[in-house]
Amino acid sequence: MQTQTPPPWLTETCPPWCVVLHEVADHERDRRHVSASLSVPVLALRGVGEPLPPEEDEVTGEDLALVLHRRVGDDETWLYVGDGRNQGLELSVASWSRVVPGLDRLIAVGRT
Repeated sequence: MQTQTPPPWLTETCPPWCVVLHEVADHERDRRHVSASLSVPVLALRGVGEPLPPEEDEVTGEDLALVLHRRVGDDETWLYVGDGRNQGLELSVASWSRVVPGLDRLIAVGRT
């Protein structure tokens, strides 16, 4: 998203989805391209697999955040899907491209 003179460490063009305003003072660990967050409302089943599960499973409304990110200078783009607190998956875009068709198949089966 660079709208000012890029810092000297930024030697590549931002991807079209990057919304970060990169600064000269950015710490080396913070030098990454990040997309806007997409919020998706979901129903989540709480209690399954938790260390101290409640007496009964609990269905809760949640918002999942979907965010792309890539370290400056790296080739691999990552997609985070999670609630920002307890649950999340951070997989490469290539991995998600393999996971999504599997999800589609299970969703189709689950609707029958």
